[in-house]
Amino acid sequence: MPTSGPDRPPPANRWLLVSDIDDTLIGDDAALRELLPALRAARIPLALNSSRPTESVRRTIEEHWPAGAAPPDATITALGTEIETASGGVDTGWQARFAAWPRAEIDRIVRELGFAPHASEFQTAFKASYAVPASAVARVEVALDAAGIARRTIHSGDSDFDVIPPDAGKAAAMFRVAACFGVAQEHVIVAGDSGNDLVMFEHASRGIVVGNARRELRERVDPERAYFARAAQAGGILEALRHWGLIPERSDP
Repeated sequence: MPTSGPDRPPPANRWLLVSDIDDTLIGDDAALRELLPALRAARIPLALNSSRPTESVRRTIEEHWPAGAAPPDATITALGTEIETASGGVDTGWQARFAAWPRAEIDRIVRELGFAPHASEFQTAFKASYAVPASAVARVEVALDAAGIARRTIHSGDSDFDVIPPDAGKAAAMFRVAACFGVAQEHVIVAGDSGNDLVMFEHASRGIVVGNARRELRERVDPERAYFARAAQAGGILEALRHWGLIPERSDP
């Protein structure tokens, strides 16, 4: 993947925006139509970062992406276990590192505890998703510990409980994408609205908490490293980027 060229700024001046999709980037069509060309004009690559698997995200892009707008430069899906770039395709090397992960054993343990898996469209070989209420999370963690399973778990909303390989995740994947684009880690900006985005905010130097963000994110993000937007969804991202002077107050018509 190219890291510089006549139409790209030098790496020292380049930023990367990594955004959650649902209720962060998507939701305000007018703001999204304004944001995408503004990013392109400012030469800021856009990477989508979603908890949902690739096919589910592709359907969302097909349904909500503005006509004529450039596609995202990269997509990170299934909670950072899948990476695809517009120029390089699927990052098979990224998933190869998870080949030995005991997905079937995790499924057996959680099911035996009586917790139902989410629909098959939200499951992948490296992302196991279940309906586990907050009051029962500790019990599931103890069972996984007893089985000696190395993993990363994410609990968000009322009962969303996801299990992924320990070296995967939204933050690890976004830094792999940043390296592909030649963007320094301190120049990665993240945007999100819910608890499963928190790991991005914990690792990025700048974050955008959109105006419609859930309390579970708002209360845990470091205010010294994030901008808390008043506007919701893509409008909040526009607001933050303008606050930092990374895009002009008004995008070109």
